[in-house]
Amino acid sequence: MQAEMLASDDSPARTMRKVTRACDACKRKKKACTGNLPCRPCLKRNEVCTYNTTYNRGVAVSPPPSSHTIQHHAPRRGTADSNPQDSRLSFSSPVNYTSPDTIRPATYHDAPTSVISPPSISNSRYHDHEPDIQRTEVADRYWGPTSAHSFLDRAALGLPTPPSNTIGASHDPSQGRTTSIFQFGDRVVPETCVTEFQWPDLETAEALVHRYFEFASPTHRVLHQQTVENMVQRLYQCGRPDGEQISGVTSVCQGILLMVFSTATMFKMDAKGGMTDADENGWQTSELYFTKADHLLSKESGAPRLESVQARFLMVLYLLSSSRAHRAWFTLGTTIQLIMALGLHSRRRNRDTAEVSLIQQECQRRVVWCSYTLDKYLSLMLGTPRLWHDEDLDERLPARANDEDISADRILPPTRDCVMDAAIFHALLARVLSQAAKEPYVVAGITDRDEINTIRALCERVAEWQAELPPFLSGVIHSSSLIPLFKRQLTVLQLARYHALMFITRPLLLRNYGQIWTDRETSYVQYLRVCLTAAKDTVELITTFARDNQLFPAFWYSQYIAFNALSIIYIYLIQVQCNRILPLSQTYVAAEGGLNNGFGFDDSTLYVLAETAQYHLTHATARNAPSWKYGAILQSLRRELERLGAPCDHVAVNVPPEHQGEPRIQSRQLDNTGLGATIPPSQPEPRYHDPFPIDAQTLPLFDTFTLDNDLILDLWSQLDSLPISAYPAYS
Repeated sequence: MQAEMLASDDSPARTMRKVTRACDACKRKKKACTGNLPCRPCLKRNEVCTYNTTYNRGVAVSPPPSSHTIQHHAPRRGTADSNPQDSRLSFSSPVNYTSPDTIRPATYHDAPTSVISPPSISNSRYHDHEPDIQRTEVADRYWGPTSAHSFLDRAALGLPTPPSNTIGASHDPSQGRTTSIFQFGDRVVPETCVTEFQWPDLETAEALVHRYFEFASPTHRVLHQQTVENMVQRLYQCGRPDGEQISGVTSVCQGILLMVFSTATMFKMDAKGGMTDADENGWQTSELYFTKADHLLSKESGAPRLESVQARFLMVLYLLSSSRAHRAWFTLGTTIQLIMALGLHSRRRNRDTAEVSLIQQECQRRVVWCSYTLDKYLSLMLGTPRLWHDEDLDERLPARANDEDISADRILPPTRDCVMDAAIFHALLARVLSQAAKEPYVVAGITDRDEINTIRALCERVAEWQAELPPFLSGVIHSSSLIPLFKRQLTVLQLARYHALMFITRPLLLRNYGQIWTDRETSYVQYLRVCLTAAKDTVELITTFARDNQLFPAFWYSQYIAFNALSIIYIYLIQVQCNRILPLSQTYVAAEGGLNNGFGFDDSTLYVLAETAQYHLTHATARNAPSWKYGAILQSLRRELERLGAPCDHVAVNVPPEHQGEPRIQSRQLDNTGLGATIPPSQPEPRYHDPFPIDAQTLPLFDTFTLDNDLILDLWSQLDSLPISAYPAYS
């Protein structure tokens, strides 16, 4: 352990900073090291600064970047001045993988006289960037290493500032002061007056309950349908209710019904009997139901009970569907605290349940495990710590039984496909996701062998999970043959499986394979293919949704996973263009019947498929803007790929009819050597979805590549939560 007095560049004050790791040169010469990359002694001596020596004092932490490298220098001979093509920024890899069992080192390969080097050289590390761009503090929030905020932070910080068409960061202090701390950064919804509320007529209420259970609630099923239908009958037994004091129905039960109504009202039936997105009047009515429910639940008093938990969990789902993820997270925290206070999570505390009916018991288990599942995804989206820990939850999973087969004193085995199967299997997959988020392979300090073994074990768990799915949820039966509810459940679980595989394997995309493959090349190619296949399947599924007009703004879950898949495809293509990954279309892996090439991973096809899906995703999330900036962030990645030489050739984009008269993708030829050599970028043609601007708040995130932060630590988690949580901190 070393300690050195360091002076700040912008202040004469000198502060003590502990240095936990010295560079190789300083360690060899037993000199004091500043611990950053490159360190000050190496800069003074004009030496290469490396951190390749194995670190044995805990987890190897990447050295922070030196402020002395973030400046403009005269270019060296053989760099940008001699090759304009190479003056671009490129993705920086923190590691040079030279042996399968070495710890991933951090290295500064360039001499300090230049921070621009040819991108085709795999050991280039630092690149020129705008010196006045400073990292945006994101509302003093915690960003864990597994959210999408961290993936983009490790892969997209090298993107240059776009010249125009940029969303500036809003710094309206008045807006910050008038927004509740529990929903700061959320989508601002139009104000709704509770005094305008009226209960719907009985026919509408029954239709909304039916729509909720048959379409709007595929896997997060915390209610018992017959119980809710009985609530409706009690509520309307004396005609259309008026006021809040209704005989036979408590205020919390009214809140549950209103949340069912508000969720179902986000959709409407079209002339053909299919489900479509609600119109503006429908969304306003939905918000009015929610506002009334919130008003009733805010006045709840006395001891909490199961209905208190159910109502608030339904609020969480509605808040997510209406683009208010931060308030949803705080509400989920309250919900989980109520579950713990009631002891619903503990099998031991629920032993004396003689007075509890089987309906209540099953609803308790449902809300516990649904909150567990939702917590895993919301923590990844926001980059926050998980609220549920596996060791704290020992309650049994819900019974595999349909609602009509559950009565107060007995549960009958299902005589048809079970509606609860999807919720149960979603919770089981969330367990695998939770384990993957806790594994150390997402951070530095792990050998290549351990990384591959961990990824293999996690992928095998996903395969075992898939093998246990019932036929109607496994994809064996074509979705067109399923009822709407089962069709929705199938797509939710398909997306969940794709997301799990992408989450497990995507750290491999951030490595630099341009110089040398390890002796586990086959394993890396295999799991890179798993990652790209899952991303490709996700994008194709989302495109199918859009073609069938089924990509609803309320489907926050589909939008989040689609964003993950598109970012993976764009980053893969950027890595290929930067010669850091060999195109999978030119690799071979063992398969039944011989070697299997990379057919289906053609760069042009992937690019156009991603662009088409990005268009649909951006339009589907237009209602969410500006809080959920999926389109703006993907636009930043796409622009960088376009500047490098977008790998589009002869493939036509499926442009919607209303945009068919607009410019198409410019045709470019790929390098026929197959090594991903950079094509000199030309002036990009406008794309058909260029009206969607780039978000300036993503630009500081893109500095990660330039500053050469450890791409393995938290890039993916940065990316996951950036669309929802990237808002400025107000002073």
